[in-house]
This record gives sequence, C-alpha cells and structure tokens, in this order.
Amino acid sequence: MIKKYNDFRDMTVWQKAFAILRDVYKITRTFPPEEKYALTDDLRRAANSCVHNIAEGYGRFEARDKTRFYKISRGSAYEAISQILVAEAENYTSAEIVENLIVRYKDVIEELNALIHSLEK
Repeated sequence: MIKKYNDFRDMTVWQKAFAILRDVYKITRTFPPEEKYALTDDLRRAANSCVHNIAEGYGRFEARDKTRFYKISRGSAYEAISQILVAEAENYTSAEIVENLIVRYKDVIEELNALIHSLEK
C-alpha cells in the first residue's frame, strides 16, 4: 500500500535528503576556493538533485514516472557519496563528517528503494 502525503515535504525521505543538503552546503563552505567550480559545485549539484528529484517524482501522476525520478534521486545520492569520499581523500573534511553523511545517504537510498519497490508492484 502506498502511503498518501499532502505534499512532498511530508515525505520522510525528502526531509532526510533536505537535511543532508543543508549540511552539504555548510561543509562545502569550508572547501578551498579552487574547488568552487569543481568539487564544491559537483557535490552541491548531486545533493540538490537527490532532493529535487524526490519532489519532482512526487508531482508525477503515473507510478512509472514517479519511479524514474526516484531512481534518478537514488543515483544522485550515490554520486554525492563518491564526491564526499573525494573530499575526505583531499582532507577537506573529517572522517567523522564523511561517515555521518554516508550513513545518512544510505538511509535515504534504502527509503527510496522501498518507495520504488512499492510503486513497481
């Protein structure tokens, strides 16, 4: 059974992804200036894509359309994890912050997986 929401903002998966997005912005403010148009921009775009594709999927009428956007969101979450690992490798952020973000992204991915599976039944 698909849970009914009044708005995409009611979806816990959107709320979690949005909270991560806010943290990504906070963290990337500390990246070196030379990363402004590289890793900073890439990581922010992936984090934004994760959040906004959940919202767009919510707004789609057909299940197939919805799942397409939720799958894009899922891919963006994985992209963000990869970029977060680069930030750690370049010593732009701490291992503790990285682990926290990865755990939270994996939670978003699991929730998206459940949502996708429920719609594809």
